[in-house]
Amino acid sequence: MSDVEEKWGKEVAERGFAQIPNYLLLINQFLAEENRLSPAELNVLMQLVGSWWRKAEMPYPALKTIAVRAGISDRQAQRAVTQLEKAGLLKRTKRQGKGGLIASNAYDLSPLVTYLGTVAKAFPNEFPRKVTAEARIRLGEMAASATGIVAPEGYEVKAVVHDGAAKESG
Repeated sequence: MSDVEEKWGKEVAERGFAQIPNYLLLINQFLAEENRLSPAELNVLMQLVGSWWRKAEMPYPALKTIAVRAGISDRQAQRAVTQLEKAGLLKRTKRQGKGGLIASNAYDLSPLVTYLGTVAKAFPNEFPRKVTAEARIRLGEMAASATGIVAPEGYEVKAVVHDGAAKESG
Protein backbone atom coordinates (compact mmCIF):
# COMPACT_ATOMS: atom_id res chain seq x y z
CA MET A 1 0.00 0.00 0.00
CA SER A 2 1.42 3.42 -0.96
CA ASP A 3 1.66 6.38 1.41
CA VAL A 4 -1.01 8.10 -0.69
CA GLU A 5 -3.33 5.14 -0.37
CA GLU A 6 -2.67 4.88 3.36
CA LYS A 7 -3.35 8.57 3.85
CA TRP A 8 -6.39 9.07 1.61
CA GLY A 9 -7.82 5.59 1.09
CA LYS A 10 -7.81 3.33 -1.94
CA GLU A 11 -10.82 4.86 -3.71
CA VAL A 12 -9.38 8.37 -3.54
CA ALA A 13 -5.86 7.25 -4.47
CA GLU A 14 -7.12 5.42 -7.56
CA ARG A 15 -8.42 8.70 -9.02
CA GLY A 16 -4.87 10.07 -9.05
CA PHE A 17 -3.00 13.01 -7.61
CA ALA A 18 -1.46 16.23 -8.86
CA GLN A 19 1.84 17.63 -7.74
CA ILE A 20 1.34 21.19 -6.56
CA PRO A 21 4.47 23.01 -5.33
CA ASN A 22 4.06 24.66 -1.94
CA TYR A 23 5.36 27.90 -3.43
CA LEU A 24 2.35 27.84 -5.74
CA LEU A 25 -0.03 27.24 -2.84
CA LEU A 26 1.52 30.29 -1.16
CA ILE A 27 1.89 32.41 -4.31
CA ASN A 28 -0.21 35.33 -3.07
CA GLN A 29 2.25 35.85 -0.20
CA PHE A 30 4.93 36.68 -2.77
CA LEU A 31 2.90 39.00 -5.00
CA ALA A 32 2.27 42.68 -4.45
CA GLU A 33 -1.24 43.20 -3.08
CA GLU A 34 -2.51 44.68 -6.35
CA ASN A 35 -1.17 41.68 -8.29
CA ARG A 36 -2.53 38.91 -6.08
CA LEU A 37 -4.53 36.19 -7.76
CA SER A 38 -8.27 36.05 -7.20
CA PRO A 39 -9.72 32.81 -5.87
CA ALA A 40 -10.97 31.99 -9.39
CA GLU A 41 -7.55 32.68 -10.95
CA LEU A 42 -5.77 30.57 -8.34
CA ASN A 43 -8.30 27.76 -8.77
CA VAL A 44 -7.93 27.82 -12.58
CA LEU A 45 -4.15 27.79 -12.22
CA MET A 46 -4.40 24.76 -9.90
CA GLN A 47 -6.65 23.00 -12.43
CA LEU A 48 -4.11 23.61 -15.19
CA VAL A 49 -1.19 22.43 -13.04
CA GLY A 50 -3.25 19.37 -12.08
CA SER A 51 -3.68 18.59 -15.79
CA TRP A 52 0.05 18.86 -16.53
CA TRP A 53 1.36 15.31 -16.38
CA ARG A 54 4.60 15.42 -18.36
CA LYS A 55 7.09 18.27 -18.59
CA ALA A 56 7.30 18.16 -22.39
CA GLU A 57 3.51 18.00 -22.92
CA MET A 58 1.53 21.14 -22.23
CA PRO A 59 -1.88 20.61 -20.63
CA TYR A 60 -4.83 21.29 -22.91
CA PRO A 61 -8.11 20.95 -21.03
CA ALA A 62 -11.04 22.66 -22.73
CA LEU A 63 -12.15 25.91 -21.13
CA LYS A 64 -15.49 24.27 -20.30
CA THR A 65 -13.61 21.46 -18.51
CA ILE A 66 -11.58 23.99 -16.51
CA ALA A 67 -14.77 25.84 -15.54
CA VAL A 68 -16.56 22.66 -14.42
CA ARG A 69 -13.55 21.45 -12.41
CA ALA A 70 -13.10 24.88 -10.79
CA GLY A 71 -16.82 25.25 -10.05
CA ILE A 72 -17.07 28.55 -11.91
CA SER A 73 -18.78 29.77 -15.07
CA ASP A 74 -17.19 29.46 -18.51
CA ARG A 75 -16.86 33.24 -18.63
CA GLN A 76 -15.15 33.37 -15.22
CA ALA A 77 -12.70 30.69 -16.37
CA GLN A 78 -12.02 32.64 -19.57
CA ARG A 79 -11.37 35.85 -17.59
CA ALA A 80 -9.11 33.98 -15.17
CA VAL A 81 -7.02 32.51 -18.00
CA THR A 82 -6.73 35.96 -19.59
CA GLN A 83 -5.59 37.48 -16.28
CA LEU A 84 -3.07 34.68 -15.68
CA GLU A 85 -1.67 35.28 -19.14
CA LYS A 86 -1.48 39.05 -18.53
CA ALA A 87 0.28 38.35 -15.22
CA GLY A 88 2.91 36.38 -17.14
CA LEU A 89 2.20 33.08 -15.39
CA LEU A 90 1.15 31.14 -18.50
CA LYS A 91 0.98 31.33 -22.28
CA ARG A 92 -1.94 30.09 -24.35
CA THR A 93 -1.13 28.21 -27.53
CA LYS A 94 -3.67 27.46 -30.24
CA ARG A 95 -3.98 23.78 -31.14
CA GLN A 96 -5.41 22.13 -34.21
CA GLY A 97 -7.29 18.89 -34.07
CA LYS A 98 -7.81 16.34 -36.81
CA GLY A 99 -8.54 17.77 -40.22
CA GLY A 100 -7.34 21.22 -39.18
CA LEU A 101 -10.27 21.81 -36.82
CA ILE A 102 -9.67 24.17 -33.92
CA ALA A 103 -9.01 22.27 -30.69
CA SER A 104 -8.76 23.48 -27.09
CA ASN A 105 -5.85 25.74 -26.22
CA ALA A 106 -2.70 24.29 -24.78
CA TYR A 107 -1.30 26.08 -21.75
CA ASP A 108 2.43 26.64 -21.46
CA LEU A 109 3.22 26.76 -17.74
CA SER A 110 6.96 27.41 -18.15
CA PRO A 111 6.49 31.09 -17.13
CA LEU A 112 4.97 29.86 -13.85
CA VAL A 113 7.90 27.48 -13.34
CA THR A 114 10.34 30.34 -13.92
CA TYR A 115 8.45 32.64 -11.57
CA LEU A 116 8.28 30.05 -8.78
CA GLY A 117 12.01 29.38 -9.21
CA THR A 118 12.65 33.09 -8.70
CA VAL A 119 10.40 33.11 -5.64
CA ALA A 120 12.20 30.07 -4.22
CA LYS A 121 15.56 31.82 -4.55
CA ALA A 122 14.27 35.05 -3.01
CA PHE A 123 12.39 33.29 -0.19
CA PRO A 124 14.32 30.08 0.59
CA ASN A 125 12.56 27.37 2.55
CA GLU A 126 13.51 27.72 6.19
CA PHE A 127 12.79 24.05 6.86
CA PRO A 128 13.78 21.98 3.83
CA ARG A 129 12.92 18.31 3.92
CA LYS A 130 15.97 16.09 3.91
CA VAL A 131 14.50 12.75 4.85
CA THR A 132 14.92 9.57 2.84
CA ALA A 133 12.64 6.61 3.44
CA GLU A 134 15.49 4.72 5.11
CA ALA A 135 16.40 7.68 7.33
CA ARG A 136 12.75 8.16 8.26
CA ILE A 137 12.52 4.57 9.53
CA ARG A 138 15.81 4.85 11.47
CA LEU A 139 14.85 8.23 12.94
CA GLY A 140 11.41 6.93 13.83
CA GLU A 141 12.97 4.01 15.66
CA MET A 142 15.42 6.35 17.41
CA ALA A 143 12.66 8.77 18.41
CA ALA A 144 10.52 5.93 19.71
CA SER A 145 13.33 4.46 21.82
CA ALA A 146 14.59 7.85 23.04
CA THR A 147 11.18 9.16 24.03
CA GLY A 148 9.49 5.92 25.00
CA ILE A 149 6.66 6.69 22.59
CA VAL A 150 4.76 3.62 21.52
CA ALA A 151 2.78 4.02 18.33
CA PRO A 152 -0.76 2.62 18.17
CA GLU A 153 -1.03 -0.70 16.35
CA GLY A 154 -0.70 -0.23 12.59
CA TYR A 155 1.18 3.07 12.94
CA GLU A 156 4.84 3.92 13.19
CA VAL A 157 6.59 6.73 14.99
CA LYS A 158 8.31 9.05 12.52
CA ALA A 159 10.71 11.93 12.90
CA VAL A 160 11.16 14.95 10.70
CA VAL A 161 14.62 16.27 9.90
CA HIS A 162 15.23 20.02 9.57
CA ASP A 163 18.79 20.98 8.71
CA GLY A 164 20.12 17.76 10.20
CA ALA A 165 18.32 17.99 13.56
CA ALA A 166 15.79 15.26 14.33
CA LYS A 167 12.51 16.37 15.82
CA GLU A 168 9.72 14.21 17.10
CA SER A 169 6.62 14.37 14.94
CA GLY A 170 4.47 11.65 16.45
